[in-house]
Amino acid sequence: MFYYVVKAICWLILKIFWRMEIIGIENLPESGGFIIASNHVSYLDPAVLVASSNKKIYFLTKKEVFKNTFVSFILKNLNAFSVDRRNVDMLAFKKAINILREEKVLGIFPEGTRSSNGELQELKLGAIKIAIKTGVPILPVGIFGTYKIYPRGIKFPILFKHKIIVKYGAPQYLDKLKSRDKVYQIEELDLLGKKIKELSATNT
Repeated sequence: MFYYVVKAICWLILKIFWRMEIIGIENLPESGGFIIASNHVSYLDPAVLVASSNKKIYFLTKKEVFKNTFVSFILKNLNAFSVDRRNVDMLAFKKAINILREEKVLGIFPEGTRSSNGELQELKLGAIKIAIKTGVPILPVGIFGTYKIYPRGIKFPILFKHKIIVKYGAPQYLDKLKSRDKVYQIEELDLLGKKIKELSATNT
């Protein structure tokens, strides 16, 4: 219940202050688990995904964010769980796999952190490995506008001036039999990066 209350509030705020537009929502699979993989340039990005998607999303979130007690409480009630980006976090990896096997939706920002310049940074292999392990598709997403509204280094978001556009691309299906093929994984990661970059590059 808490998740859907927050989702409604986010949707209202994003519509009023930044005229959020959603494109490609029909690309979301109607059933089964899948991964949403988006660019990440602002603290607003998770709220954009929550508000724009018609699915409940379980977010893989860097553990540093959970140090604040209040923020930790909110995130946990929004189905976020922590991951240690500096070490191999098998507990987070197993939890992500279980979420997908339960046919739920996993949200990942494959850059691992917010971009400092608004451009897509190098992606980590985690999303690809999880998708191959579970056999679920990855849905590339591009968010446009949030960098101008609330980039790193400013205390408060800029209201009304800019528009947010979120684009959902077509699902990317991976071969579950190639879980040990590093070349294949890198190729699929490059493809995912190209799709996210295309979706987030323009507001048209």
